[in-house]
Amino acid sequence: MYTFIKEQKVFDVGGVKFGGQPGEYPTVLFGTVFYGKQFKSLDEQAFELTGQYVQQQEKLSSLTGVPGLPDVYIRSVSDVDKELDYILNLTDGPFSIDSSEAQTRAAALKYLSNAGALERVIYNSLNLGVTEEEVKALEKYPPECILALAYNPKDMGVDGRAQILVDGAGMLCVGGGLLDIVESVGVEKILLDTGATPFGSMGCETLRAIPVFKNRFGLPTGCSIHNTLESWPWMKDYRRENQSGYDCANAAANAMVPLCCGDYIVYGPVSSAPGIFPAIAFADKLMAEGAADYFGLKPSVNHPYKRL
Repeated sequence: MYTFIKEQKVFDVGGVKFGGQPGEYPTVLFGTVFYGKQFKSLDEQAFELTGQYVQQQEKLSSLTGVPGLPDVYIRSVSDVDKELDYILNLTDGPFSIDSSEAQTRAAALKYLSNAGALERVIYNSLNLGVTEEEVKALEKYPPECILALAYNPKDMGVDGRAQILVDGAGMLCVGGGLLDIVESVGVEKILLDTGATPFGSMGCETLRAIPVFKNRFGLPTGCSIHNTLESWPWMKDYRRENQSGYDCANAAANAMVPLCCGDYIVYGPVSSAPGIFPAIAFADKLMAEGAADYFGLKPSVNHPYKRL
């Protein structure tokens, strides 16, 4: 089992704790909603299905003690109002906003500011594609927490990923590194994402970077390791005839994150929650038991270590 000499920060977002020493708090799980072919059209059926999935995640969270949050994927600016209005009425807890377009993320911040809900929001993500307009939106409508994505296409090793955070690796159009930008907009709560990469692109560094980042920065760290699994060509072929086998591999892949000292996981579509939560509860319980035995650490009250 592991512990870090460097002080590990703990952030509270809407009552959910991120960070700390391995085994201290359960791993926070983000299940992505409104993502996939069945959600290309945001009709009544899509919203009803989303509600069922989020409620299922909440039940699994209550059962296991592993926190579960919606990661709200927003395809375009035109979807901002519909999706966020639905989520705000569906749950009282924190959630993340997730989009590949900076313009869409900025529009989401404005909407959530007008709704008085920014204190519940995790911004997913600030990355090498950051724009000046995006920074201005973050300054004007600061979320409670920002997830900084340490993806560096020029150097996918651990040091290269860290460089994006520290000085931008010469690739940001805005000065400094991602951590400097977060500080400049006045947001104090930061999650580090090690940036999942495929096999052949130093995929293992996705996990190896977790303890390195925690030791160097003392900040809550995690990743979306399911992206490495999904990009594996062999697994893509295998999955076509063996979905249940893929589901087992997906649960195993995600369980590696807490075993590598991760604090949170963006685990993919929220529909996969029934396989993910028990796997993470098992990994969390292992880590907490080891930390309690070896280091005298006291796991949090609702930790699977105590509940299950």
